[in-house]
Amino acid sequence: MLNPSEILNATILIVDDQKTNVMLLEHVLSKAGYTNVSSTMNPLEVCDLHRVHQYDLILLDLQMPEMDGFQVMEGLKEIDAEGYFPVLVITAQPNHKLRALQCGAKDFISKPFDLIEVQTRIHNMLEVRLLYQQLNHHNELLEQIVLQRTEQLRASEARFKSFTELMSDWYWEQDAEGNFTTVSGPVFEMLGIDSKNKSNSSAENWNSVERAALQSNIESRRPFLDFVYAIKKPNGELRHLQVSGEPMFDSTSRFIGYRGVGVEITGHPGSDLEKRHYWRAMNAINIGVCLINPDRMQVIEVNDEMCRLSGFSRSELNAFSVAELNIGSLDYLTSTFNALIGSFSVYQIKIELRRKDGSTQPALVDFRTFNDEGKWIIVATFNANSLMH
Repeated sequence: MLNPSEILNATILIVDDQKTNVMLLEHVLSKAGYTNVSSTMNPLEVCDLHRVHQYDLILLDLQMPEMDGFQVMEGLKEIDAEGYFPVLVITAQPNHKLRALQCGAKDFISKPFDLIEVQTRIHNMLEVRLLYQQLNHHNELLEQIVLQRTEQLRASEARFKSFTELMSDWYWEQDAEGNFTTVSGPVFEMLGIDSKNKSNSSAENWNSVERAALQSNIESRRPFLDFVYAIKKPNGELRHLQVSGEPMFDSTSRFIGYRGVGVEITGHPGSDLEKRHYWRAMNAINIGVCLINPDRMQVIEVNDEMCRLSGFSRSELNAFSVAELNIGSLDYLTSTFNALIGSFSVYQIKIELRRKDGSTQPALVDFRTFNDEGKWIIVATFNANSLMH
Protein backbone atom coordinates (compact mmCIF):
# COMPACT_ATOMS: atom_id res chain seq x y z
CA MET A 1 0.00 0.00 0.00
CA LEU A 2 1.05 3.57 -0.70
CA ASN A 3 1.29 6.36 1.84
CA PRO A 4 -0.52 9.54 0.63
CA SER A 5 2.72 11.46 1.08
CA GLU A 6 4.42 9.19 -1.46
CA ILE A 7 1.97 10.33 -4.14
CA LEU A 8 2.29 14.02 -3.21
CA ASN A 9 6.11 13.75 -3.26
CA ALA A 10 6.15 12.14 -6.72
CA THR A 11 8.16 13.92 -9.43
CA ILE A 12 6.04 15.54 -12.15
CA LEU A 13 7.08 17.30 -15.37
CA ILE A 14 4.69 19.63 -17.24
CA VAL A 15 5.42 19.96 -20.98
CA ASP A 16 3.41 22.65 -22.84
CA ASP A 17 4.40 25.45 -25.18
CA GLN A 18 1.68 27.70 -23.76
CA LYS A 19 2.79 29.60 -20.67
CA THR A 20 -0.77 30.03 -19.40
CA ASN A 21 -1.38 26.26 -19.49
CA VAL A 22 1.86 25.62 -17.61
CA MET A 23 1.00 28.17 -14.91
CA LEU A 24 -2.54 26.81 -14.54
CA LEU A 25 -1.35 23.21 -14.11
CA GLU A 26 1.38 24.28 -11.66
CA HIS A 27 -1.25 26.12 -9.61
CA VAL A 28 -3.63 23.14 -9.62
CA LEU A 29 -0.89 20.73 -8.56
CA SER A 30 0.50 23.05 -5.89
CA LYS A 31 -2.96 23.59 -4.41
CA ALA A 32 -3.50 19.78 -4.33
CA GLY A 33 -0.29 19.41 -2.28
CA TYR A 34 2.19 18.14 -4.87
CA THR A 35 5.73 19.24 -3.95
CA ASN A 36 8.03 18.11 -6.80
CA VAL A 37 6.60 19.77 -9.89
CA SER A 38 8.79 21.17 -12.70
CA SER A 39 8.01 22.34 -16.23
CA THR A 40 9.43 23.08 -19.65
CA MET A 41 8.04 24.84 -22.73
CA ASN A 42 10.69 23.26 -24.97
CA PRO A 43 9.76 19.72 -26.12
CA LEU A 44 13.35 19.13 -27.29
CA GLU A 45 14.47 19.07 -23.64
CA VAL A 46 12.02 16.44 -22.42
CA CYS A 47 14.00 13.26 -23.16
CA ASP A 48 17.21 14.60 -21.62
CA LEU A 49 15.32 15.79 -18.53
CA HIS A 50 13.59 12.44 -18.10
CA ARG A 51 16.85 10.56 -18.59
CA VAL A 52 18.30 12.48 -15.62
CA HIS A 53 15.26 12.74 -13.31
CA GLN A 54 13.18 9.67 -14.21
CA TYR A 55 9.87 11.46 -13.62
CA ASP A 56 6.97 9.60 -12.07
CA LEU A 57 4.57 11.47 -14.37
CA ILE A 58 4.90 13.61 -17.52
CA LEU A 59 1.96 15.86 -18.47
CA LEU A 60 2.55 16.19 -22.22
CA ASP A 61 0.84 18.56 -24.65
CA LEU A 62 0.44 16.99 -28.08
CA GLN A 63 0.39 20.13 -30.25
CA MET A 64 3.72 21.93 -29.99
CA PRO A 65 6.07 23.52 -32.58
CA GLU A 66 9.39 21.94 -33.66
CA MET A 67 8.51 18.61 -31.99
CA ASP A 68 4.98 17.46 -31.25
CA GLY A 69 3.91 15.21 -28.37
CA PHE A 70 3.88 12.08 -30.53
CA GLN A 71 7.56 12.58 -31.43
CA VAL A 72 8.39 13.21 -27.77
CA MET A 73 6.72 9.91 -26.81
CA GLU A 74 8.80 8.04 -29.39
CA GLY A 75 11.95 9.38 -27.74
CA LEU A 76 10.67 8.59 -24.23
CA LYS A 77 9.89 4.98 -25.16
CA GLU A 78 13.59 4.42 -25.88
CA ILE A 79 14.36 5.47 -22.29
CA ASP A 80 11.52 3.48 -20.67
CA ALA A 81 11.61 0.57 -23.11
CA GLU A 82 10.63 -2.06 -20.52
CA GLY A 83 9.15 0.08 -17.77
CA TYR A 84 5.81 1.70 -17.05
CA PHE A 85 5.41 4.59 -19.56
CA PRO A 86 4.47 7.58 -17.32
CA VAL A 87 2.80 9.89 -19.88
CA LEU A 88 -0.52 11.70 -19.47
CA VAL A 89 -1.27 13.59 -22.69
CA ILE A 90 -3.00 16.97 -22.95
CA THR A 91 -5.07 17.56 -26.07
CA ALA A 92 -7.99 19.58 -27.43
CA GLN A 93 -8.41 17.22 -30.41
CA PRO A 94 -10.71 14.22 -29.74
CA ASN A 95 -9.22 12.29 -32.69
CA HIS A 96 -5.76 12.52 -31.08
CA LYS A 97 -6.78 10.57 -27.96
CA LEU A 98 -6.86 7.11 -29.54
CA ARG A 99 -3.61 7.71 -31.42
CA ALA A 100 -1.94 8.88 -28.18
CA LEU A 101 -3.04 5.75 -26.33
CA GLN A 102 -1.77 3.60 -29.23
CA CYS A 103 1.60 5.39 -28.95
CA GLY A 104 1.89 4.37 -25.30
CA ALA A 105 0.24 7.18 -23.33
CA LYS A 106 -1.56 5.85 -20.23
CA ASP A 107 -4.34 8.47 -20.10
CA PHE A 108 -5.34 11.92 -21.37
CA ILE A 109 -6.64 15.29 -20.19
CA SER A 110 -8.94 17.26 -22.44
CA LYS A 111 -8.73 21.00 -23.11
CA PRO A 112 -10.26 23.17 -21.84
CA PHE A 113 -9.35 21.80 -18.40
CA ASP A 114 -11.86 20.37 -15.95
CA LEU A 115 -9.88 20.86 -12.73
CA ILE A 116 -11.55 17.99 -10.85
CA GLU A 117 -10.83 15.69 -13.80
CA VAL A 118 -7.21 16.91 -13.93
CA GLN A 119 -6.61 16.18 -10.24
CA THR A 120 -8.33 12.78 -10.39
CA ARG A 121 -6.49 11.52 -13.47
CA ILE A 122 -3.12 12.73 -12.16
CA HIS A 123 -3.69 11.07 -8.77
CA ASN A 124 -4.80 7.79 -10.35
CA MET A 125 -1.87 7.67 -12.75
CA LEU A 126 0.66 8.40 -10.03
CA GLU A 127 -0.84 5.71 -7.81
CA VAL A 128 -0.52 3.11 -10.58
CA ARG A 129 2.99 4.29 -11.50
CA LEU A 130 4.26 4.12 -7.89
CA LEU A 131 2.63 0.73 -7.25
CA TYR A 132 4.30 -0.55 -10.40
CA GLN A 133 7.67 0.73 -9.15
CA GLN A 134 7.01 -0.83 -5.74
CA LEU A 135 6.18 -4.17 -7.34
CA ASN A 136 9.22 -4.00 -9.60
CA HIS A 137 11.47 -3.23 -6.62
CA HIS A 138 9.89 -6.09 -4.67
CA ASN A 139 10.50 -8.48 -7.57
CA GLU A 140 14.13 -7.37 -7.77
CA LEU A 141 14.54 -8.02 -4.04
CA LEU A 142 12.92 -11.44 -4.40
CA GLU A 143 15.21 -12.28 -7.31
CA GLN A 144 18.21 -11.19 -5.27
CA ILE A 145 17.06 -13.25 -2.28
CA VAL A 146 16.51 -16.29 -4.52
CA LEU A 147 20.02 -15.90 -5.95
CA GLN A 148 21.48 -15.57 -2.45
CA ARG A 149 19.56 -18.58 -1.16
CA THR A 150 20.56 -20.61 -4.21
CA GLU A 151 24.20 -19.74 -3.64
CA GLN A 152 23.89 -20.59 0.05
CA LEU A 153 22.25 -23.90 -0.85
CA ARG A 154 25.03 -24.73 -3.29
CA ALA A 155 27.64 -23.87 -0.65
CA SER A 156 25.76 -25.92 1.95
CA GLU A 157 25.52 -28.88 -0.42
CA ALA A 158 29.24 -28.61 -1.17
CA ARG A 159 30.07 -28.51 2.56
CA PHE A 160 27.75 -31.44 3.23
CA LYS A 161 29.26 -33.47 0.40
CA SER A 162 32.78 -32.69 1.61
CA PHE A 163 31.83 -33.53 5.19
CA THR A 164 30.22 -36.85 4.34
CA GLU A 165 33.18 -37.82 2.13
CA LEU A 166 35.61 -37.03 4.95
CA MET A 167 33.61 -38.74 7.67
CA SER A 168 32.45 -41.84 5.82
CA ASP A 169 33.15 -44.28 3.01
CA TRP A 170 29.76 -43.73 1.39
CA TYR A 171 26.53 -41.72 1.50
CA TRP A 172 23.15 -43.24 0.63
CA GLU A 173 19.48 -42.42 0.25
CA GLN A 174 16.57 -44.85 -0.07
CA ASP A 175 12.93 -44.33 -0.98
CA ALA A 176 9.99 -45.48 1.15
CA GLU A 177 10.18 -48.96 -0.41
CA GLY A 178 13.86 -49.39 0.49
CA ASN A 179 15.27 -48.88 -3.01
CA PHE A 180 18.49 -46.88 -3.29
CA THR A 181 17.90 -43.55 -5.04
CA THR A 182 21.18 -41.70 -4.37
CA VAL A 183 24.59 -43.12 -3.53
CA SER A 184 28.10 -41.75 -3.24
CA GLY A 185 30.92 -44.22 -2.79
CA PRO A 186 31.07 -48.03 -2.97
CA VAL A 187 27.66 -48.71 -1.43
CA PHE A 188 26.70 -51.60 -3.69
CA GLU A 189 30.12 -53.22 -3.48
CA MET A 190 30.16 -52.99 0.34
CA LEU A 191 26.65 -54.41 0.71
CA GLY A 192 26.98 -57.06 -1.97
CA ILE A 193 24.10 -55.52 -3.94
CA ASP A 194 23.44 -55.92 -7.64
CA SER A 195 23.95 -52.36 -8.92
CA LYS A 196 21.26 -52.91 -11.57
CA ASN A 197 18.67 -54.06 -9.04
CA LYS A 198 19.59 -51.45 -6.39
CA SER A 199 17.55 -53.09 -3.66
CA ASN A 200 18.64 -54.64 -0.36
CA SER A 201 21.18 -57.42 -0.43
CA SER A 202 20.14 -61.01 0.07
CA ALA A 203 19.09 -61.87 3.63
CA GLU A 204 21.33 -64.95 3.63
CA ASN A 205 24.39 -62.67 3.61
CA TRP A 206 23.35 -60.96 6.85
CA ASN A 207 23.51 -61.92 10.49
CA SER A 208 19.82 -62.53 11.20
CA VAL A 209 19.87 -60.85 14.65
CA GLU A 210 21.63 -57.75 13.35
CA ARG A 211 19.33 -57.55 10.34
CA ALA A 212 16.24 -57.81 12.56
CA ALA A 213 17.55 -55.02 14.82
CA LEU A 214 18.20 -52.71 11.86
CA GLN A 215 14.85 -53.57 10.26
CA SER A 216 13.09 -52.78 13.54
CA ASN A 217 14.61 -49.27 13.50
CA ILE A 218 13.57 -48.72 9.91
CA GLU A 219 10.01 -50.00 10.37
CA SER A 220 9.62 -47.74 13.42
CA ARG A 221 11.02 -44.78 11.43
CA ARG A 222 13.75 -44.29 14.04
CA PRO A 223 17.19 -42.85 13.39
CA PHE A 224 20.14 -45.12 14.13
CA LEU A 225 23.73 -44.16 14.96
CA ASP A 226 26.88 -46.25 14.41
CA PHE A 227 24.97 -49.47 13.82
CA VAL A 228 27.57 -52.23 13.42
CA TYR A 229 26.76 -55.38 11.46
CA ALA A 230 28.44 -58.07 9.38
CA ILE A 231 27.80 -59.15 5.78
CA LYS A 232 29.22 -62.27 4.19
CA LYS A 233 31.17 -61.83 0.95
CA PRO A 234 30.68 -64.32 -1.92
CA ASN A 235 33.90 -66.10 -0.83
CA GLY A 236 32.53 -66.54 2.70
CA GLU A 237 34.65 -63.79 4.28
CA LEU A 238 32.86 -61.53 6.76
CA ARG A 239 32.81 -57.81 6.12
CA HIS A 240 32.11 -55.57 9.17
CA LEU A 241 30.25 -52.34 8.38
CA GLN A 242 28.99 -49.41 10.43
CA VAL A 243 26.10 -47.22 9.26
CA SER A 244 24.13 -44.28 10.59
CA GLY A 245 20.81 -43.20 9.13
CA GLU A 246 17.79 -40.99 9.65
CA PRO A 247 14.25 -41.11 8.25
CA MET A 248 13.14 -38.46 5.73
CA PHE A 249 9.68 -36.88 5.61
CA ASP A 250 8.09 -34.50 3.12
CA SER A 251 6.25 -31.24 3.93
CA THR A 252 3.09 -33.21 4.80
CA SER A 253 5.03 -35.41 7.28
CA ARG A 254 4.75 -38.42 4.94
CA PHE A 255 7.66 -40.85 5.23
CA ILE A 256 9.68 -40.83 2.00
CA GLY A 257 12.74 -42.91 2.90
CA TYR A 258 16.09 -42.94 4.68
CA ARG A 259 19.47 -41.31 4.20
CA GLY A 260 22.76 -41.88 5.93
CA VAL A 261 26.46 -42.66 5.83
CA GLY A 262 28.54 -45.79 6.25
CA VAL A 263 32.10 -46.97 6.81
CA GLU A 264 33.80 -50.34 6.61
CA ILE A 265 35.45 -51.39 9.87
CA THR A 266 36.59 -54.85 8.78
CA GLY A 267 40.24 -53.96 9.14
CA HIS A 268 39.88 -52.08 12.42
CA PRO A 269 41.51 -53.51 15.55
CA GLY A 270 39.30 -55.74 17.65
CA SER A 271 39.48 -53.29 20.55
CA ASP A 272 37.67 -50.66 18.45
CA LEU A 273 34.87 -53.10 17.70
CA GLU A 274 34.68 -53.99 21.37
CA LYS A 275 34.33 -50.30 22.24
CA ARG A 276 31.47 -49.99 19.79
CA HIS A 277 29.72 -52.98 21.36
CA TYR A 278 30.44 -51.47 24.78
CA TRP A 279 28.73 -48.21 23.87
CA ARG A 280 25.82 -50.04 22.31
CA ALA A 281 25.43 -51.73 25.70
CA MET A 282 25.79 -48.38 27.52
CA ASN A 283 22.99 -46.94 25.38
CA ALA A 284 20.74 -49.81 26.39
CA ILE A 285 20.90 -49.19 30.18
CA ASN A 286 18.70 -46.74 32.12
CA ILE A 287 21.55 -44.96 33.93
CA GLY A 288 23.14 -41.84 32.46
CA VAL A 289 26.83 -42.27 31.62
CA CYS A 290 29.17 -39.33 31.08
CA LEU A 291 32.91 -39.55 30.35
CA ILE A 292 34.95 -36.54 31.49
CA ASN A 293 38.47 -35.41 30.64
CA PRO A 294 39.85 -34.28 34.04
CA ASP A 295 42.70 -32.27 32.45
CA ARG A 296 40.33 -30.05 30.44
CA MET A 297 37.31 -30.56 32.73
CA GLN A 298 35.34 -31.25 29.56
CA VAL A 299 32.62 -33.77 28.68
CA ILE A 300 33.95 -36.12 26.00
CA GLU A 301 31.12 -38.67 25.56
CA VAL A 302 27.65 -39.50 26.91
CA ASN A 303 25.13 -42.28 26.42
CA ASP A 304 21.50 -42.08 25.30
CA GLU A 305 20.08 -42.09 28.84
CA MET A 306 22.23 -39.08 29.74
CA CYS A 307 20.65 -37.23 26.83
CA ARG A 308 17.17 -38.24 28.00
CA LEU A 309 17.83 -37.13 31.60
CA SER A 310 19.20 -33.73 30.61
CA GLY A 311 17.14 -33.02 27.49
CA PHE A 312 20.31 -32.06 25.61
CA SER A 313 21.51 -33.82 22.47
CA ARG A 314 24.76 -35.79 22.43
CA SER A 315 26.52 -33.09 20.39
CA GLU A 316 25.34 -30.39 22.85
CA LEU A 317 26.53 -32.34 25.90
CA ASN A 318 29.86 -33.18 24.26
CA ALA A 319 30.49 -29.43 23.94
CA PHE A 320 29.86 -28.85 27.69
CA SER A 321 32.42 -28.05 30.32
CA VAL A 322 31.86 -29.99 33.56
CA ALA A 323 30.64 -26.86 35.31
CA GLU A 324 27.74 -26.57 32.82
CA LEU A 325 26.27 -29.86 34.08
CA ASN A 326 25.53 -28.20 37.45
CA ILE A 327 27.17 -31.03 39.43
CA GLY A 328 29.46 -28.87 41.54
CA SER A 329 31.89 -25.98 41.47
CA LEU A 330 35.00 -26.26 39.34
CA ASP A 331 37.33 -26.17 42.38
CA TYR A 332 35.29 -28.85 44.15
CA LEU A 333 35.25 -31.16 41.14
CA THR A 334 38.94 -30.62 40.42
CA SER A 335 39.93 -31.64 43.96
CA THR A 336 37.49 -34.60 43.85
CA PHE A 337 38.85 -35.88 40.54
CA ASN A 338 42.47 -35.47 41.69
CA ALA A 339 41.71 -37.52 44.79
CA LEU A 340 40.04 -40.26 42.74
CA ILE A 341 42.76 -40.61 40.09
CA GLY A 342 44.88 -43.64 40.85
CA SER A 343 42.81 -44.65 43.87
CA PHE A 344 40.26 -46.81 42.01
CA SER A 345 37.63 -45.79 44.57
CA VAL A 346 34.09 -44.55 44.02
CA TYR A 347 32.76 -41.17 45.17
CA GLN A 348 29.01 -40.53 45.32
CA ILE A 349 27.11 -37.23 45.58
CA LYS A 350 23.50 -36.12 45.26
CA ILE A 351 23.00 -33.35 42.68
CA GLU A 352 20.39 -31.39 40.75
CA LEU A 353 21.26 -32.09 37.12
CA ARG A 354 20.76 -29.14 34.75
CA ARG A 355 18.12 -29.75 32.07
CA LYS A 356 17.76 -27.99 28.72
CA ASP A 357 14.24 -26.70 29.53
CA GLY A 358 15.59 -24.80 32.57
CA SER A 359 14.44 -27.32 35.17
CA THR A 360 16.66 -29.63 37.21
CA GLN A 361 16.65 -33.42 37.65
CA PRO A 362 17.57 -34.91 41.08
CA ALA A 363 20.13 -37.72 40.68
CA LEU A 364 22.79 -39.69 42.48
CA VAL A 365 26.15 -39.42 40.74
CA ASP A 366 28.94 -41.98 41.14
CA PHE A 367 32.43 -40.88 40.05
CA ARG A 368 34.95 -43.55 39.04
CA THR A 369 38.19 -43.47 37.08
CA PHE A 370 39.86 -45.63 34.47
CA ASN A 371 43.08 -45.35 32.56
CA ASP A 372 42.78 -45.32 28.77
CA GLU A 373 46.23 -45.95 27.29
CA GLY A 374 47.95 -43.69 29.83
CA LYS A 375 45.19 -41.08 30.07
CA TRP A 376 42.86 -40.87 33.07
CA ILE A 377 39.14 -40.63 32.35
CA ILE A 378 36.42 -39.82 34.87
CA VAL A 379 33.29 -41.97 34.52
CA ALA A 380 30.23 -40.27 35.98
CA THR A 381 27.03 -42.34 36.22
CA PHE A 382 23.74 -40.52 36.88
CA ASN A 383 20.99 -42.54 38.54
CA ALA A 384 17.66 -40.71 38.81
CA ASN A 385 15.64 -43.87 39.44
CA SER A 386 17.08 -44.44 42.93
CA LEU A 387 15.65 -41.07 44.07
CA MET A 388 12.12 -41.81 42.81
CA HIS A 389 9.53 -42.73 45.42
